[in-house]
Amino acid sequence: MILAQRIRLNPTADEESYFRRAAGTARFAWNWALNRYKAIKQAGGKANWNDIKKDFRQAIDREFPWVREVTKCAPEQAIADLRQSICTYYKAKPKGQKVKFPGYRKRSKKIGGFGLANDKFSVSGNTATIPKLGPVNMAEALRFAGKIMSGRVSEKAGHWYLTVAVEVDAQRVPSLSGSVGIDFGLLRFATLSNGEVCETQACFRRSERKLAALQRGLTRKKKGSHNRTQWKLRVARLHERIRNQRQDFIHKFTSTLATLFAVICVEDLDLKALAKTRLSKSFADAGVGEAVRQLEYKSGLRGSLVQKVGRWFASSKLCSACGWKNGDLMLADRMWTCANCGCVHDRDMNAARNIELEGLRLLAGNGYLGVTPVDSSAPLSVSAGSVATG
Repeated sequence: MILAQRIRLNPTADEESYFRRAAGTARFAWNWALNRYKAIKQAGGKANWNDIKKDFRQAIDREFPWVREVTKCAPEQAIADLRQSICTYYKAKPKGQKVKFPGYRKRSKKIGGFGLANDKFSVSGNTATIPKLGPVNMAEALRFAGKIMSGRVSEKAGHWYLTVAVEVDAQRVPSLSGSVGIDFGLLRFATLSNGEVCETQACFRRSERKLAALQRGLTRKKKGSHNRTQWKLRVARLHERIRNQRQDFIHKFTSTLATLFAVICVEDLDLKALAKTRLSKSFADAGVGEAVRQLEYKSGLRGSLVQKVGRWFASSKLCSACGWKNGDLMLADRMWTCANCGCVHDRDMNAARNIELEGLRLLAGNGYLGVTPVDSSAPLSVSAGSVATG
């Protein structure tokens, strides 16, 4: 499995100047290759990416010798990225997916970054060695042990980062046991079938007023002025802070679950449809899709299993004690009593238990014999503080 870690860099002024020149070279190579690709297609020919890359190399010395001031990985990886983007576009087009054809890259939109081949850079401790630059200080050491596959230096909100892709082996947890069902929502981010509740963090909502004030100030700044550039940086850094807060919470939440449970049952939500409702901002702020994505790859690393339950499964309406279905249950009903057995249910907790039972039933139908549902009266396997805070 390939994992990527993004590490913040602490470059000097000269090192940052090099990064900007390398990112500019990557943008130039992308735009040059895109022009060449379009010219070939308009002439009715078939694009050969090896020939495009070869033509670019031959044109360096006579047309743009400044390209050699930075690592050759910058233009070569940019052309490879363009090829991948165009292939993705043509693969998605027959499926009806809305994917735009790759366009030109502009400095006015973002600085961007540049790629590095795995044999052209190295990482040791808190130091990364960049070709034609030398050692650059990193804020932390690389956490993953394995073969380095690639690297990418990029700029975000005034900071520079090195993203390192590493091929790692799965780390099996020998004492992994038990199962858990998770009911994601907005009032509560996640309700676990073992009785624990993880409250919604609402990182964007908590910073929305401050962000609105910064954006109002940005609209009053003259376009092209230095003051406007600095104000845009302030807005970008607040967005980056919100993203980091959300990612930190979700990473801690998913790591805890993937380490403690052998089977994790979740609902297969239609996130694209939810993103089109009036609650789209709240769903995006919660990061449910990102949490499920992280659970899937972390479970593969730790030897656990994620089982998805169909989105049309009536998890909230079924009584988890006797199986009776409450067809009159409304969205506003947060507590309800089963007319068959008299059991009083918390809506989200009942849904989490039903998701766990249905997930284990699906696994048993596929021949999986591993764990049994968590006893609701048993001690909690995850402390409330560890899940609520990450």
